[in-house]
Amino acid sequence: MDGSDNLLSDISVLDLSQGVAGPFCAKLLAGLGAEVIKVEPPVTGDPSRSSQPFLSESATPEGSALHSFLNTSKKSVTLDPAVPAQTRAVKRLAQDCDILIESFTPGYLSGLGLGYGDFSESNPNLVYVSVTPFGQTGPYRHYRGSDIVAQAVGGLMYTIGLPDKPPLKVGGESGLYTTGVSAFSATMLALYARDTQGFGQHVDISAMEVMTVSQIHSSIYAQFGRTPARRGSNLVRAKDGWVSPGLETGVQEGTWPKVCELLGKPELIDDPRFTTQESRRANQQELLDVIADWAGTMPKEEIYHTLQALRTITGYVATVEDLLQSQQFVYREFFQTVVDPEFGDVVHPGAPFRIDGNSWQLLPPPRLGEHNQEILSGRLGYSLDELSLNPSEDGA
Repeated sequence: MDGSDNLLSDISVLDLSQGVAGPFCAKLLAGLGAEVIKVEPPVTGDPSRSSQPFLSESATPEGSALHSFLNTSKKSVTLDPAVPAQTRAVKRLAQDCDILIESFTPGYLSGLGLGYGDFSESNPNLVYVSVTPFGQTGPYRHYRGSDIVAQAVGGLMYTIGLPDKPPLKVGGESGLYTTGVSAFSATMLALYARDTQGFGQHVDISAMEVMTVSQIHSSIYAQFGRTPARRGSNLVRAKDGWVSPGLETGVQEGTWPKVCELLGKPELIDDPRFTTQESRRANQQELLDVIADWAGTMPKEEIYHTLQALRTITGYVATVEDLLQSQQFVYREFFQTVVDPEFGDVVHPGAPFRIDGNSWQLLPPPRLGEHNQEILSGRLGYSLDELSLNPSEDGA
């Protein structure tokens, strides 16, 4: 399917955001066919361009794997909103776009004449999306944030880890990616409201609030005067990795005898420690010890498929190699290869959703300033000298 037929092929996006959450939101919009113009600082570009690991041995602004992933299917121009001539160029781009995404400290863009209020009359249909650590209001609004900060102050980390050990962070930048997905969802909702009700609006995304919502069960505990406890994991070691057998809570009625036969422990069928879900949960560690003796001699995927065949809630801890070879992902063609003009074939994960009749647009990420000539000169009529930009940042 040609990208021009996609869901958002008539939508233009100005991506002023940096880091992970905002750019990931913009990436998802680009994947659905929107034209996304990424505005990057001249010379250095988005900070993600300097993030490890790199796609080659040399650390170049084009070779960061993080930047490559976050900015597929976008266009890049180099502008500094704080430079007056370049501020005007950013404003002109914003006047003609449907969606603007930014991640600056609250009030910074307003001080430059680029806040939502500056466009509410000249571009009343604009959906203006602010993705920040703590939101646009409140006593924390000017505080700096990161993935671990979001997970910590949002309460997620309190629930992760062993009871007698320090709390743990969910790996990678999962908090910021979750924030990006939330920003994408809210942006699509605001876009729908604009198209049906005739007005744009300011979307305010707080990473702290996203993290709190992601473990909302904690607030339910709090209502009853209890604090959610860290319970650790219910993993057991298999022959080649780790498995979450899920037998303490994930066994259907009548399945427990079949599980005992599988484990080679028929004597446990009537053992009062394990006959009900409640008793298995209360004696979880003893049950895990029994399972560990059996699991230690078997490959994790065999355990996974065997216990799933009994309709238990079982999973295995997948490595990157496991993900790439997963028959579920292979069947759904989740991983896709982008032919990068400099780095050759680069494998990317697909979209976190499917929409019938829409293909996922996945094009190589732009070089820094690659589209300066096309957009700043060709579309807006500026010369690079007029904008005080280095001619080398013109994508030539």
